Amino acid sequence: MNSERRSIGRLFLGYLIKVDMSVFSFLRRFSLIGLVIAPAVLSHTAENHAVLLGEFADNSIDVTDMQPMAVLKMLQQNSPQPLIFTYQQMSMSRSWFELAKIDNSCMYNKVKTPERQRLAYFSHYPITLYPPLRLIIRAEDADKFSDTFDISSITALQNKRFAVASNRAYGEVIDKQLAQKQDLIFFRDGSDSVDKLINMLEMNRIDGFIEYADAVSARLKSTRKQFEFKGIAIQGVQKPSPGYMVCTKTPTGKHLISTIDKAMSSKDFQRGLLDVHREFASVDDKSLLESELKAIFNL
Repeated sequence: MNSERRSIGRLFLGYLIKVDMSVFSFLRRFSLIGLVIAPAVLSHTAENHAVLLGEFADNSIDVTDMQPMAVLKMLQQNSPQPLIFTYQQMSMSRSWFELAKIDNSCMYNKVKTPERQRLAYFSHYPITLYPPLRLIIRAEDADKFSDTFDISSITALQNKRFAVASNRAYGEVIDKQLAQKQDLIFFRDGSDSVDKLINMLEMNRIDGFIEYADAVSARLKSTRKQFEFKGIAIQGVQKPSPGYMVCTKTPTGKHLISTIDKAMSSKDFQRGLLDVHREFASVDDKSLLESELKAIFNL
């Protein structure tokens, strides 16, 4: 009997180790080690456990390549309470539908709109600040475009094909103009929309799409793809675009945003976020982002 008990005990211990290693392997795949606290801690800090929804890859969340995992780590380090992040992989469009279903769900780097503010709590400060959005075109086609792109000028007679990511907010100015031209624009749905739009542009299936030039550069660098592109200024869009942390509109979501706001109010966090933006931004955009962030944080 004792030997049977010992055998059962060894089998159970082996199962636990296998499960634990499977979880470890999953976390390594998405570079999340160090951001998830042990299960014993989770049971005591459920209110500070945020489930992040989105598309996760190596140090990337959705379309955000600006070291999001490092920024989340800084939030944890500067939070007055233990702050835990775990992750659920899904497309950007599905994330907004699932946000209301999960009591402690949050998302990273979301543009603030009146419609979205009815669905979620937004952080007081932006978690990212990107240079102004651009029309991304093939470099070889630069002579076919003027220095500034006017979305309202798109017509069926132009014989040019433009695309954007579906269910994504581009800011008030661009969103209003896209709504008036939606029959003339291709909306790319599904996961990895930025990578797919880059591929479509490279294969000459579209003539341009709206994105941050630095984000396109980061994606091309991460995939080691050689593709020459040019970013054209969009009329009416001159200021950097802020993205915020958002959490579902539940008491737990409100508590999580409050905890995140406290972490972001730390001067150490603010200086760290400024350094991240300095490292990521191109030479042309570095001074623009730095001055804007210093004004936001009063540094």
